[in-house]
Amino acid sequence: MSLEDNKAIVRNFLQKTNAEGRTQVDMCLPGAMFHIGATPTMDLRAFQDFQTAYYAAFSETVATIEEMVAEGDKVAFRLVTRAVHTGTFMGTRASGKQVVVPVIGMARVAGGKIAEWWNSPDRLSWMQQIGALPAPGQASK
Repeated sequence: MSLEDNKAIVRNFLQKTNAEGRTQVDMCLPGAMFHIGATPTMDLRAFQDFQTAYYAAFSETVATIEEMVAEGDKVAFRLVTRAVHTGTFMGTRASGKQVVVPVIGMARVAGGKIAEWWNSPDRLSWMQQIGALPAPGQASK
């Protein structure tokens, strides 16, 4: 596969996942592994559970890809996710607030499918935006 093919696979995975609010299992290898921020490495089933919890807590998710770079079997990306906090997330009740979260990630593509996924959202600002942590200059609760 070409570098452009690999970028298209990653782009489609991101877009379809967010549009449908679920993991695109058919776009992943059965043994795919997922590394999300500081969480333990997940297999495909655990990643599906993780995403189910995310989409239960955040609606209207739109991921805007700002940059993609491919080399070999890897595609690096920089994106911004926008969503509305409409359900409990990591112990924080719905705030109704829109969040804007920058994300840096990378995927390894094999045989036209996602084989491995790394994703590092800016969790500090994310938690501050939903009120789970005080924002800079705010007194802690």
